[in-house]
Amino acid sequence: MEEEKFSDNPEENFRIENEILKLKLKAQYGDAFFMQSHEEMPPEIENQFLKNILAFEENADSSEKTTVFEKIGSPAFTPAARLNSAALTKALKDITALMEKKGVFLDINNGPYDDAVIYKFITEELFANEIDAEPLFGGGWHFIYEEFYPNDKADIERNTHYFLRHWFARELNEYCTELGYTFIMADGKQLGRQEFFVKMTSFFESFTAFNNDAYNINEVKFELQPDGNGFGHAEGMLKYEAVLENNEVLYFEGQYKLYMSREDKWWSVFYFVMPGFKW
Repeated sequence: MEEEKFSDNPEENFRIENEILKLKLKAQYGDAFFMQSHEEMPPEIENQFLKNILAFEENADSSEKTTVFEKIGSPAFTPAARLNSAALTKALKDITALMEKKGVFLDINNGPYDDAVIYKFITEELFANEIDAEPLFGGGWHFIYEEFYPNDKADIERNTHYFLRHWFARELNEYCTELGYTFIMADGKQLGRQEFFVKMTSFFESFTAFNNDAYNINEVKFELQPDGNGFGHAEGMLKYEAVLENNEVLYFEGQYKLYMSREDKWWSVFYFVMPGFKW
């Protein structure tokens, strides 16, 4: 976008240009463009971020296309149904090595999965996937298995581990990817992200340390709507010792429950019940 001055105030000028960039991206790419509003992001940083997205999308639209299979040299391979277990494991290792040599990577977040499942996925689905003939920025092509076959239970469990580790470290902050952008209280009141962090900082600063912690996950449940969004929870038992500034130790033990929502293929915590904490 050609530089244009909308306001004498530099910050306001960036904000106006950012809204125009968002409208342009939305008009060109429709629902494929989504950007969560980040009030804490400086407008000049958001401006550069939006311009990078626009340049990326325009380059992607004009680039030459090929398939994963063609990119790695159209190798001969044996269908999974014709391989025994040992041969299939070797075939998967060989095809994965060839892909990585050509810059094509398959990441697996919630494995392990049976070798037959991954080999069949690569040869019957991933091979046909269309990609740019040359990687943008020279970084190769990266695919995530769970983006093709989501594992919602594993995602909720992973978020639970992240949340509890951050809790015991007293580090629930803006860098915690398991947290949502809005927190909904039991009475329906909504708490903004920054307001939530202020509350958590105040709570954690009441203590000097959390020690001797332990937890388990007893149950994970979720329900998805036709559009792929949904709600779920994880619950279990935990315990920890909270040390006060005067070295007095408080013992907390009991049931916890983390409530999560799924939006845009991502689970995040929007409310929780934790021993020792009151909203």
